[in-house]
Amino acid sequence: MNCKVKITTTQSDYKGMSIFDCAVKELMMNETISDYTEGDIIETTLFGEFSTQGGKFTLSYDEESEYMGATHTKVEFSLAEPNLISIVRGGAVESFMVFEKHKRNICVYNTGILPFDICIFTKEITNQLLEKGYLELDYIIEIKGACAQHTVMKMEVTRL
Repeated sequence: MNCKVKITTTQSDYKGMSIFDCAVKELMMNETISDYTEGDIIETTLFGEFSTQGGKFTLSYDEESEYMGATHTKVEFSLAEPNLISIVRGGAVESFMVFEKHKRNICVYNTGILPFDICIFTKEITNQLLEKGYLELDYIIEIKGACAQHTVMKMEVTRL
């Protein structure tokens, strides 16, 4: 089904410990609001498609940016596990990211020149894509050796 996708992302520097090197328990216990700097807000509206087939929800859309070039993105989850979200990007920049509440996942970000390991710690997931067309992911992401970023991504999906 065709849809409009509005994505609002707030990103800020995370001043806590490296999320690659600490225990998940530490991330959940030691985090305070002072661990973040003031954030940048990015808002994008795109057009795409969504479907539910074979026990899986899939939202796909194309986007182009000065940082990533042209990419095709898929947001997927099993209907049986709506709080286990994967986001797959293909194109000039490729990535595979997994989001599970209070879990750390090591994923891959490929620039076309070099692949990088990225670490994602998901703080919260609000998945109401099926009921209300809304998804919110609250997570910390770090490329090994770089400053971690706290990101809150909100997606609003409207049928056309």
